[in-house]
Amino acid sequence: MPIYTYKARATDGALNVGEIEAASELQLQNIFRERKLIPMEVKQKTAFNSDISQLSIFKPRVQKQDLAIFCRQFSVVIEAGISIGAALDIMRKQIENPTLRETVGKIYEEVQKGRNLSECMREHKDFPPILINMIEAGEVSGTLDKVMNQMALKFEKEMKTQRKIKGAMTMPVITLVLMVVVVVGMLLFVIPNFVGMFKEAGAELPMPTKVVLAISDFLQEKWYIPAGIVVAVFGGLKALRSNPQGRKIFDQTVLNLPMIGVVQKKIITASFAGTLSTMMDAGIPILQSMEVVKKVVNNAVAIEFLDSAIAELKKGSSLAAQLQESTIFPPMLTSMVRIGEETGALDSILAKTAEFFEGEVEVAVEQLSQAINPLMTIVMGLVIGGMMMAIVLPMFSLASQAM
Repeated sequence: MPIYTYKARATDGALNVGEIEAASELQLQNIFRERKLIPMEVKQKTAFNSDISQLSIFKPRVQKQDLAIFCRQFSVVIEAGISIGAALDIMRKQIENPTLRETVGKIYEEVQKGRNLSECMREHKDFPPILINMIEAGEVSGTLDKVMNQMALKFEKEMKTQRKIKGAMTMPVITLVLMVVVVVGMLLFVIPNFVGMFKEAGAELPMPTKVVLAISDFLQEKWYIPAGIVVAVFGGLKALRSNPQGRKIFDQTVLNLPMIGVVQKKIITASFAGTLSTMMDAGIPILQSMEVVKKVVNNAVAIEFLDSAIAELKKGSSLAAQLQESTIFPPMLTSMVRIGEETGALDSILAKTAEFFEGEVEVAVEQLSQAINPLMTIVMGLVIGGMMMAIVLPMFSLASQAM
């Protein structure tokens, strides 16, 4: 369907600029009439007059921080008694992320036609399933402001956890990159100069020096082979994760890794408990909540287990009985869920459990960082020290010959 860019005046004289999707010029005119706009300039959008910054590859992604701010501001506006349509009109003018601003603008236009907010949001991939389902529950119960506030808190917690994980893993990544740069630099520029000097002096090269020299020669003459291997490895991993069976193998491998697997399991548990708690607190049935939760955990092995658990829940099984069969979720979660089911306070108990495991994630990530940093330093010292030894050994040979 053709897309038209337009400039138009509203009945109050305000200038409106945007895009409209219409099958024909007649439909376009009807849309302007419905919106009470007087068109001043209308152009059909083509590949030649499109703004390159509007292409999807150039648009910034909608991050957790953008969603948290959106939910927080929306909650405040709705709580002030402003209608959803008017709230969207306010929001679309002040959102900083251009991708989210454009999406909210499209949703505003659809809501003006009488559609529900959650229904419109389902058509846009920028909004996660949990937010859409929570908004739908808020629309039904008339507690949209409360729901939006809950989602803002949830996104802020997730954002805080992500920042701590990234912060803890920054130093190991920097150390790894630094080691690669130093090693490659020495192999390509430093060692060839020293070896050439030793050969001219007639020194006999020891075996470590010969090995390092062979690696250096290989990198200089056939650099495309290791480069191709690196590209193939990253491409293979990406292809593996894009395939359902491959994604399951990859995720299972990560879960089985020492230390990293423990951290990943705690992240999944915290996400499961926090998401399920938030949705059940909003009055969403457990089966519908579980369908959303499995999309949030972001692990193929956990998703497969939750699919099986949902099928058993439909047959009348309890959630605690299903969690007990899992190798991912810890016994503490099973025990807490069992207590919640018996007391009828599953949502509040899950919320406390989520807080506990969020703290566990922070501790586990810190411990992982403390274990990796010394290991990376030792590896870096051994590799660079070995290369320096390959340079020093011929010097001893020259010194012995001079004596």
